[in-house]
Amino acid sequence: MKTEFEEWDESFLDLEDYQVERAATRAALEAINRSHRFGTDYVIEENGLAKSVKPTETAPYEKRLLENLERLNRKIAELQAESANALALNEKPEEKH
Repeated sequence: MKTEFEEWDESFLDLEDYQVERAATRAALEAINRSHRFGTDYVIEENGLAKSVKPTETAPYEKRLLENLERLNRKIAELQAESANALALNEKPEEKH
């Protein structure tokens, strides 16, 4: 049996999806911080295999996570602004008697 992969974009993701991804990114950054604090290895999955990374070697992973966190924060802010505008457009002015 052959597995088929389908290319997809982020067009179907909503605010909650991005918030979940941001929470996972923050958890990964916290794990890196703990590896620094306690001098333990940081374990990741890379190319389908578990990889143990020394605390002194986490910089590239941390950089990538921080860049992703920044992107997620921007996207979340953008979606929150859109939803606020959508509500404002559907509101009706108060009738005066």
